[in-house]
Amino acid sequence: MNKCFRLIVCIVFLLPLLTGCWDRQELNELGIMLGLGVDKDGDLIKVSAQVVVPNEVSSKSGGGNGTPVTLYEASASTLFEAIQKLTETSPRRIFMAHIRVLVFGEEYARKEGIYDVMEALMREPTARPDYYVMVARNTTASKVLDVLTPLENIPAEKLFNSLDVSAKTWSPTTTVTGDQLIEYMLTPGIQPVITGVEVVGNLARSGSKDNIGTIKSPARLNSTGLSIFKKDKLIGWLTEDESKGYNYIRDNVVSTISHMPCRKGGNVTFKALRTKTQRKAKVINDQPVIHIKLKNVSSIGAVECGIRIGSMKTLKELEKDSEERLIDLMEKSVNSVRRKFHIDIFGFGQEVYHADPKFFKKIEKDWDQYFENLDVKYEANVQIKRVGTLDDSFKEDLKE
Repeated sequence: MNKCFRLIVCIVFLLPLLTGCWDRQELNELGIMLGLGVDKDGDLIKVSAQVVVPNEVSSKSGGGNGTPVTLYEASASTLFEAIQKLTETSPRRIFMAHIRVLVFGEEYARKEGIYDVMEALMREPTARPDYYVMVARNTTASKVLDVLTPLENIPAEKLFNSLDVSAKTWSPTTTVTGDQLIEYMLTPGIQPVITGVEVVGNLARSGSKDNIGTIKSPARLNSTGLSIFKKDKLIGWLTEDESKGYNYIRDNVVSTISHMPCRKGGNVTFKALRTKTQRKAKVINDQPVIHIKLKNVSSIGAVECGIRIGSMKTLKELEKDSEERLIDLMEKSVNSVRRKFHIDIFGFGQEVYHADPKFFKKIEKDWDQYFENLDVKYEANVQIKRVGTLDDSFKEDLKE
């Protein structure tokens, strides 16, 4: 009797824990959203959702004659109202756990600011914050997400992978995830910077299969420049050289290709193998000073002038010239941002805070004014470790 009683008690206590898949979601009832676009629609927020078409990307079905993704759009007063409103046209409930890219239209980013959208997405438990954030330059997010791309069937995957590769191999671009962006907006002493994306070519054919039916796509998506934000509103764009200088200062450069004029005319191309930047601050007599130390290991990619790169003297000259070029690149980027935007996007304020928290707390509200006249000292060390599979160039031997 006691055994039966104990068994019944155990069952009663265990039953509430064995609820099964109470929150299950069937795949055939979900619309998997990989790209999310946010635009301004009068006083409303317009949401564009790039959703996968399962039959077109399935290996078993072999695909059909349609496009691999479809685009649903809706406008409402808030982000999640607009997303929920997508069900007016979508036969499936939008699933947000696999968002790869979040694209803000330039007009929305300038006029409305992006904080409310970012906070809403961070608060949503189903949305993971590892998506890349981009700004649609001179266009809307809707048009960016309405472009079919070759190589990658899913345009949102193309945007994610392209930016990921570009940030590792090309110094003017960088990646910013959702959680990083929130951190930049909330951290004193630094302002957010986000890579831009633009649509190049024939917009009329961007969303049809004709766009991937030719060798050269009529419409293409290009990463272009870095956008600067003051708090959560877009205020301008960096040029390519300014973007390079920013990424070198922020230690965002993994590898890149660049060229430098030879002393006797022509160019030498460098491949950056490794780059490391250290930023340190000191407060001397209530005046902050920033020290930037860059270390770069490069190889010779191409020689378009008649220098003898087999000579140690020549390599030392190239290293010195490259150091001067990198310092000039960083210095011009800082001076340009000071002159045009008057805000600290480089995180110098953070370094001052780490060096002297009490001092930074006193000047935190006036940091942008301090940034205008901040003493920044630059140092670069370049080492050329390889010269390729050739020594000296044959160019001089070919001249008559």
